[in-house]
Amino acid sequence: MKKALYLLLSSTLLLQPSIAAEDETLPEEITVEASRDRINFQLQVDQAENQFYAMFNELVDDEDFRIECKYETVIGSLIKQRICQTKYMRDDLSTSATLSLSGVDYQISARLTEKNHQLREKAQELLESNPAFRNAAQNLSERVEEYQDEYGIEADKE
Repeated sequence: MKKALYLLLSSTLLLQPSIAAEDETLPEEITVEASRDRINFQLQVDQAENQFYAMFNELVDDEDFRIECKYETVIGSLIKQRICQTKYMRDDLSTSATLSLSGVDYQISARLTEKNHQLREKAQELLESNPAFRNAAQNLSERVEEYQDEYGIEADKE
C-alpha cells in the first residue's frame, strides 16, 4: 500500500508541470536587456588589440617590430595599465633608464625616430595589401570607438 501511494504521488507530481504548461499560454518572444560594463568593454578592446597585434607579428620579419602587450604598474600609481610596445621601443627605454641611473642625459635617438617611421610604413603597407589585417584593424577601431562613445572619451587627435 505504501509503495502504491508513493507511485501515485510521484506520478502526480511529475505530471503537474506538464499539465500546468498546457493551460498557460507562453509568450512568443522573450527579450533580455542587459548592458555591458566597463570591464567587458575593455576586454573587447583588448581582445581586438591582441588579434590585431598577433596578426601584425606574424606578418613582419624583423624581430624589432614585433609588438608585445602586458600589464605594468606605472611609476607613481598602484594601478596596472596595459602597455603595448615593440621590441625596439622596450630596448630604447631600457637604455634610457640605464643611462639615466648613471647620470647621463639621454635624448631620443635618430635610430628610434627612424624605427618609428619604418613601423608606420610597414603597417600602412600591410593595411593596403592584406584584407585580413585590414579587417582586424577595422574591428579594433570599432571596439575602441564603442568604448570611447560609451564613456565619453575623446579620441586622440594624432
